[in-house]
Amino acid sequence: MTDPELQRVNDIALTAVQALLGLISSDVVAVAIAAEEERVLLSYWVRRHTAEIDEDIADAIGDLEAFLYPEVPLIEPRVMVGVPDVGNTQPHERMIYWAKS
Repeated sequence: MTDPELQRVNDIALTAVQALLGLISSDVVAVAIAAEEERVLLSYWVRRHTAEIDEDIADAIGDLEAFLYPEVPLIEPRVMVGVPDVGNTQPHERMIYWAKS
């Protein structure tokens, strides 16, 4: 048997991967997702923060909301310029994309 909370986090991570298909530009370094009880944090690390990044994030959030329906958690984006420090990731945060160097 699996822990229901762990299963929920894993399900949301897999759903987020699907929502991101076609929405990762060459400026994206990495993407992670953290699922809490009432909130989902979608973290992007980018080479440079552009309007295209913001549009892709908005599209990804819309797709993720549609895929998670009828559950409607608050989905919050976070954008950081640079490379992620894995030691500073949030609890239950899953790296779902990391660009090849």
